[in-house]
Amino acid sequence: MSIPATSGTARADAVLRPRHPLRLSGEQETLVIPLYAKALDYRSKHSILHDRRAEELVQSIDFDFERLRSPGNPRVLAVRAWQYDVWIREFLAARPRSLVLNLGCGLDTRIARIGPPASALWIDLDFPEVIELRRNFFSELDGYRMLGASLTDPDWLGNVPADRPVLAVADGVFEYLSEDGVRSVVGRLTERFAHGEVAFDVMNSYALNLGNARLQGKTEARLRFAVDDLRRVDAFVPTWRRTTTVSVLASRVLPFWYRLIYALAYLSPNLRNTIRMVRYEF
Repeated sequence: MSIPATSGTARADAVLRPRHPLRLSGEQETLVIPLYAKALDYRSKHSILHDRRAEELVQSIDFDFERLRSPGNPRVLAVRAWQYDVWIREFLAARPRSLVLNLGCGLDTRIARIGPPASALWIDLDFPEVIELRRNFFSELDGYRMLGASLTDPDWLGNVPADRPVLAVADGVFEYLSEDGVRSVVGRLTERFAHGEVAFDVMNSYALNLGNARLQGKTEARLRFAVDDLRRVDAFVPTWRRTTTVSVLASRVLPFWYRLIYALAYLSPNLRNTIRMVRYEF
């Protein structure tokens, strides 16, 4: 059954197959955490993303999603995805012939939510095994490609055209890399392209330790990259400049009661900086 896009003119068809088995492990298995969070958000009467396709993918996959539910707060993950969606729309509106690199895409349905213009190029990147799974649900069309490679592999960028402005987005991805790994990835991105932006999220040490405690016994994946002082990340690339920093807890898109609870949590430095989304220009 072909599933139409939920917004805009998406160039990725989803083909749903009844109860498709999911056989991944470690970091690759964690792709179900944001997917399930978006499905739960869709079921909420105060939905942030209204991502029907995420719900349809969850219904089509044979996997115990509840097993990995606790490591990620669905509201927080929905807010994080919403903020990236906003930044991507802004970037494409200003540069309709640009390139969007969705790093560590998993089974993300973002291209359907955004509906990029026909003049843009969108590339979803993840491990080859993940892209093989993704091809059961999405098809490549004009302006949309899927690329199977490890993000830390220095060679994959050679398969990406460098003649457009780029927005590289890593939604819930860099936390699973080492600091040196993150530094290498952003360094290669800023060397490959003449100009563009890189957007990603960082967790502080408190959030990383809490996340690993919740992952314990559920998956072999471990969070590795913690950032308590963003000035350290600012120094990763001499040619980039941080233009925006957003704390998930301060998002105005949250329902009122969540904003009230998170406003109290925001008084604590540990909680205030649990997850921050940053946007760099180079």
